[in-house]
Amino acid sequence: MNRQSKSSKSVYATLGVGFALGAICMVGLNSGASISKAFGETRSQGFEPRTISAPSSESLAEVKNLDNFYTNLASFVSPAVVDIQSTSGRQLSGDGSRMPVSGGEGSGFILRPDGYIVTNDHVVAGFDNVKVILKDGREFQGKVTRAHESDIAVIKIEAKDLPTLQFGDSEKLKPGQMAMAIGSPFAFQQSVTFGHISALGRDRTVIEGRFYPDMIQTDTAINMGNSGGPLCNIEGQVVGLNTAIYSPSGASAGIGFAIPSNQVRLIVDKLIETGKIVKSQIGIRPANLTEYKKKQMHVDGGALVEDAPEGQPAGMAGIKKDDLVVRIGKSAVNSQMDLRNAMLQYAPGTTVDVEVIRNGEHKVFKVKLEQHKELTEQEQRMPMGMPKGQQQFKFPRGFDGPEEFFNFKDMPGFSMPGQGKQQPKRSTPPSDGKAHLGVTVGSVTDDIRTQFSIPANVKGAVVAEVTQGSVAEAAGIHPGDVILSFAGKDITSAQDLTEAMSGVKPGQSRRIKFSRFGEGSHSTVERDVAF
Repeated sequence: MNRQSKSSKSVYATLGVGFALGAICMVGLNSGASISKAFGETRSQGFEPRTISAPSSESLAEVKNLDNFYTNLASFVSPAVVDIQSTSGRQLSGDGSRMPVSGGEGSGFILRPDGYIVTNDHVVAGFDNVKVILKDGREFQGKVTRAHESDIAVIKIEAKDLPTLQFGDSEKLKPGQMAMAIGSPFAFQQSVTFGHISALGRDRTVIEGRFYPDMIQTDTAINMGNSGGPLCNIEGQVVGLNTAIYSPSGASAGIGFAIPSNQVRLIVDKLIETGKIVKSQIGIRPANLTEYKKKQMHVDGGALVEDAPEGQPAGMAGIKKDDLVVRIGKSAVNSQMDLRNAMLQYAPGTTVDVEVIRNGEHKVFKVKLEQHKELTEQEQRMPMGMPKGQQQFKFPRGFDGPEEFFNFKDMPGFSMPGQGKQQPKRSTPPSDGKAHLGVTVGSVTDDIRTQFSIPANVKGAVVAEVTQGSVAEAAGIHPGDVILSFAGKDITSAQDLTEAMSGVKPGQSRRIKFSRFGEGSHSTVERDVAF
């Protein structure tokens, strides 16, 4: 993009004038009636209204420069932004043509001229066919390489000399800076929106079963279909990957979230280089230090150990709760993301030096890293430690196709469970002649245990979803509850519950016991349920 030679000071001055003039214009447009009324009142009191003068030629020139800046930025970025359409299965329509049974639509951007495209994993996960549509209208079938837990995917298309975008440094972002998003909200391709960086370091966000340890918050309008698209700075660099929104309605409420570009770049480079993500596990639940805590501990950063279970590598090596990790191997740790990313640098089985600060003293522990345990599909859908209002977090990926295939009416806010396949809740039990409890469950893992404050001695099947109108819903079972026993049999895993249910027939009753845990408290319920 041919940018005019301007200092950052002049750019900010231009922005200020633009917003000021915009505010004046909006007052004039929206408050005409009330202003006229007020003028009428002042006339009766002997006052005369004063005409507002037109903007000076200098001010108008600044606004035009601002307008040109916006359009130039959008025209520079948009050629490298793509529309992504994912489909699975085929079904004959009334006229005999074959139509997709399920599908979705999202966004992405071109990283390399030889056809490497970046998007969210939840845009393409679980679908058989992925089609990439360029701004110029060309369409390509894509080959997908996924990093599920990071919610990042790379799509390769067979094309050359494509326009590209570069990553910016997300570490340099500051709240208040301007941002721009381009994508396909509600299938309106190449839609441009402007806003700001609202906040940084939004951690422990869990959205439809995926854990996001570090997110950028933005008020740039993001809607269904923007998932996987770029969040850019005023230099046209990608500083974030648009991923989620917080919305009661499913549409933009001014609270969007993006994965920081530095994290995206780390994962994307490994996907392109090796085709997979190999991750180790240290067994620490890390947290960032507050500014007050940094001053209190006389440090600039580090990852605070909130938990280090004794059965995990760090705990077995002697690392304890409230230790401050400042180094792993040769890598400095200034934040909890540094600790997490270090698990991508060292292979499972590697013994590394971990330096911590404990009570003001530096200590070094030798920790043998373990293979990171991938969660099952059911466990991936667990609402692990979701904050209050968790149901308002949504993936802004849009859906396109016949309503009877996608059941829009059953999907408030187009919420997307699991890996992206449509799994709407049923309002009536399935009519297959079998007894159904109406839950999706997973076994208790260390991650689930930590997030839900489940004691180490508790085993069972953790509830991920409860079907509307089901036996489980009537029994008062909620997502996050742990089923401990069924029909007099102890339940220690999801498989145990499946086997216990296998002999139950419609019309029969069984006794079920389940617990609900919180920080420092829990409750247990035992009752008979009728199928």
